[in-house]
Amino acid sequence: MSSIILPGDSLPIEPASSTKTKIGPGIYKEPKSQNLIPSTAGILHVNQNQQQHSQLVYIESNTKRYIPHNNDFVIGTVVGSIGDYYKVSLQDYSAPVLLSFMAFPNASRKNRPNLTTGQVVYARVVNDDNDSTFETELECFDASNNRETGGFGVLDDSGYVFDVPLNFARELLFNPKSPVLEFLASRVQFEIAVGINGKIWLKCSEGLQSGQEQHQQQQQQQLARGDGGEDGDGEDARMRGLNEAGDDAESLKARNVKNLKATLWAVEYLKRSQSSPTS
Repeated sequence: MSSIILPGDSLPIEPASSTKTKIGPGIYKEPKSQNLIPSTAGILHVNQNQQQHSQLVYIESNTKRYIPHNNDFVIGTVVGSIGDYYKVSLQDYSAPVLLSFMAFPNASRKNRPNLTTGQVVYARVVNDDNDSTFETELECFDASNNRETGGFGVLDDSGYVFDVPLNFARELLFNPKSPVLEFLASRVQFEIAVGINGKIWLKCSEGLQSGQEQHQQQQQQQLARGDGGEDGDGEDARMRGLNEAGDDAESLKARNVKNLKATLWAVEYLKRSQSSPTS
C-alpha cells in the first residue's frame, strides 16, 4: 500500500498496539504516546507480513541529506578516535558520529577491534540526537543478542564502496524482491551491504586479494599435503613452492583482473539502475 503523505498527517495504517510495527525513514514515534507521525513529505509505504503479523512503515522521499534515526543500517568510514570512541563519517560534509570501542560482539578492554583511519564499518544507529543532547552513536552487533554480529562489523578491504541516492538505497534495503538485485545475482556472484545513508559496499567473487593472502593460502595447502618432511623431500617441496609461486602470481593477477572487471560492471549496473530499476 502506498499513498502521498505530508508532515503531521494521520497515517492510514493498523494501530501499532495491535500489530508489531517497524518504522523506517520519515516516521517519528512520540516518546510519551507512542503515536506514529510522518516527519517528511513523500510516498507512504506499508509492507505487511501476514505470517509474522507485522508491518514495515516508511516514507519514500527524494532527499539528499541523511539524518540518522534509531535502528538505521549505515555504512561509515573511520576518520579518527576520541576517548573510548571511534569517529565515523556517514556522509560527506556532515558531523561524524561515535562508535564505542565496546560496541562489537564479545568486546572487552583486552579484546576489541583495533580500527584505523579509512576502514569501513557496517553498523546500526542506536542513539540518534533528535531527542537528546547526546551525540549519535553506532553499534556493530545484533539488536537482540550482543554476542552475535547480525551482519554488522568491519567490511572487507577487498570490497568497493560507492555512493547512491538515498531513495535508491532504501529501495534496495527494504525491498526483499528487488528486481535490481535479482538480475545482478543471475549474472555474477557477489556480496553486498547497503547503508540507508546512501552508501553501498560491493564485492564480486573473492574481491581483490593481495600477494600475502595468496601466500597464506599456499602455506595452508602445503601443510594439508604434508610437504617439508625429510631434507630431500623438503628441498623438492621448496623447489615446487618456487615454481608454484610464479604460477600463483600470474593466476592471482588474472583472478584479480577478472574480479575487478566484474565488480566495476556491477557498480556501473547499479548506478544505471537508479533511474530505471528494471534495466
